[in-house]
Amino acid sequence: MRLITHKSKVRKKKMQVKDNIKQATIELLAEKGYASVSTRDIAKRADTAVGQLTYYYKTKDALILEVIDEIIEGFISELEEISNTSNNRVESMREYLNKMIEKENKTSRIIIDLISQSLYSNILSIKSKNMIDRIINIFAKILIEENENIVNPINEAENYVNYFLGAIIRKNISNNALEKENYAFNLVKGNKIKQKSLSAKVAYN
Repeated sequence: MRLITHKSKVRKKKMQVKDNIKQATIELLAEKGYASVSTRDIAKRADTAVGQLTYYYKTKDALILEVIDEIIEGFISELEEISNTSNNRVESMREYLNKMIEKENKTSRIIIDLISQSLYSNILSIKSKNMIDRIINIFAKILIEENENIVNPINEAENYVNYFLGAIIRKNISNNALEKENYAFNLVKGNKIKQKSLSAKVAYN
């Protein structure tokens, strides 16, 4: 009985470590992007040793790709739930995607980064294309079932999904520019304060 309890505790602890590693990876992907996240960053954020990452996931890319897959599946599942349960599915889908643009949450940031990095990585390009195709198919299915007058539902769905992706990317670029502008302003302001303080010290001496 004690042996079973001990094994259960060990298993629970391992699951907790893995969950901490995944949560840390999600946060860092949303903050810094795929290309800028290091194994050391993840270990530090997860409050664990670098060796734990390689023990559970072998490589950093294996961990990140697993996390990206889970983010995509969660996103697609929410879209499918809207598709299957909402009374006005077309409007609900648009409303959900528009909220993603406005909120700019972890999911939207990771999706933006996935699409951006797909230009440089073959495996991310495949994942990005598959995700976009699945979104288009969900939206096209709704259009077919709810509006028989649409001549080309796939084309209509593609246009809207492209608009959605373009909107969150444009907002991300705009926000990044604003963050850099604020950083530069604070840097200049900080330097002026330092110079003023230094001048006062020189005058006092």
